[in-house]
Amino acid sequence: MMDPMLPLELNPSVVAVYHHVLLDGSFRFDSAAAATGLDHEELTVCRDTLLACELLQRAEDTDQLVPVNPELAAARLSKPVEATIRSYRRAVELTRESLLQLMPAYLDRTTTAPAGGLEIVQDPAEVQLLVNQAVDRCTTELLTVQPGGHRPPELLQEVLSREVTALRRGAEIRILYQHTVRTQLSVHSYVSSMIEAGALIRTADQLAERMIIVDREIAFINRRRPGQAPGAVVVREPVLVSFMRAHFEQFWISAAPFDPNGPGYQNVSDDLKRSLLELLAQGLKDEVVARRLGMSVRTCRRHIAALMQELGADSRFEAGVRAAQLGLLKTSTA
Repeated sequence: MMDPMLPLELNPSVVAVYHHVLLDGSFRFDSAAAATGLDHEELTVCRDTLLACELLQRAEDTDQLVPVNPELAAARLSKPVEATIRSYRRAVELTRESLLQLMPAYLDRTTTAPAGGLEIVQDPAEVQLLVNQAVDRCTTELLTVQPGGHRPPELLQEVLSREVTALRRGAEIRILYQHTVRTQLSVHSYVSSMIEAGALIRTADQLAERMIIVDREIAFINRRRPGQAPGAVVVREPVLVSFMRAHFEQFWISAAPFDPNGPGYQNVSDDLKRSLLELLAQGLKDEVVARRLGMSVRTCRRHIAALMQELGADSRFEAGVRAAQLGLLKTSTA
């Protein structure tokens, strides 16, 4: 019998012989050769292939090779594969069940550690697993801060079903993005689906680090610093989680509602311009300004050029002076 784990391909000669056997009722070298033009050696290979594929079998009362229903042949070939799959699935379930017995001890170690409920997880895959597990258990509240402009479409699609399921369980979901995502079509699609399911989404000019707070019990803070491995800080200390939630509320109050059917930047353009001017007034480089506002350096420079033209300034210094004179800066030197 053919190895059922290998992909099966039937060449045209084998298919032609099978068609002839269906018409003739059984496999015979002479009639098959006359119908297909294949020689004895080629017909032998075709016959053996059909036997290996369970498409030919010996009749009970004779020694003739008769055709087999392809659906029945497929069932016979897939049976050992399905048995193997069931065996592997059971092994995975037993392994998971065995290892998860240690989870309470692991969590107890992190909550009673001297670090005060802080755990540094360096493996991005482990971080994602912990976040997914927390969201899957979320029943009351999910708060998310997502700085930066670009959001990969495949990532948005991946989290959509998980978050919609949490909403259906009765959880409240609030998400903060930066204004720059308002021009990204994939984000519009995601936001539309989330808002329709009951989520609240807003955007702000500047945000702190990426942060996720689940049920006021556990929080995740992005950990990506020069010289440090990527990962996250997992916070379970109630006081710290409460502090982070209050931090979220401060951003949320001043953020603008995200209407995916709205006019993109139009409703937040003044906010974006003011933030851009304030950052320039601090003497920050284009790269730093772009990162703070969640946009590319090229886009940032285009906004800077448009602002200078709007203010009638020939230099960034002059633009800052005129912005201060016009009262466009929240803080200015008197």
